[in-house]
Amino acid sequence: MTDRSWRELQADADAHLKKGEVGRAAHTLIAAIELAPDQPQLYQQLVKVALLAGGTQTAVEAAARLVALQVNDPDSHYLHAVASLAHGKPDDAKASLEATLELAPKSWQARQALAQVCTILKEAPRARQLLEEAVRIAPTEPGPAAELAVLLLAAEDAAGAKGVLEPAVRANPYDAGLHLNLALAAAKLGDRALQTSAAQTALTHAKDDRSIAEQAQRLLELSRPS
Repeated sequence: MTDRSWRELQADADAHLKKGEVGRAAHTLIAAIELAPDQPQLYQQLVKVALLAGGTQTAVEAAARLVALQVNDPDSHYLHAVASLAHGKPDDAKASLEATLELAPKSWQARQALAQVCTILKEAPRARQLLEEAVRIAPTEPGPAAELAVLLLAAEDAAGAKGVLEPAVRANPYDAGLHLNLALAAAKLGDRALQTSAAQTALTHAKDDRSIAEQAQRLLELSRPS
């Protein structure tokens, strides 16, 4: 078969995926890999398609072969972590994310993902450390800021949570979740004005998220003078 043949199969897989035929896309990619077992892009695509299809074992195997092909590529290790976690193997996911960090030491995304895995493994101090590092690297990113704020609020450090949230809120003014967490921090600090404004903004931008809307409404009601 020519080099074009596996590319044609890859194109077929893309077409199947666009039609929602996830299983057929996965089988087509497996056939493409048989023709071109040294093409990393095929394994990358198979991992993602297999995860969509619920084939976590296939995703893990494809990711492992991807890592073997690109052992110094942090994205390959990260993808292996995603597949491992989906397959119910948080310890394997942790090892892959540690490898990701070694190869990409400034990655806030890897730190956030590793913190989530550490939380699953009940390694709370390590999770907090990783989120603190992620926020220092990317203080305006909503993900790590929100997750660290939740930990700080649970530890009764509302002032710390407020300090973490404010840069992220300024950079993401329409993020309802950030505003809700800021309102929660303000409520714990007794800052009624900030509680009201943050809760109102959260309510305005909650859209279809009923949980955020309900919590924001409750905070608004609590902020009114009795």
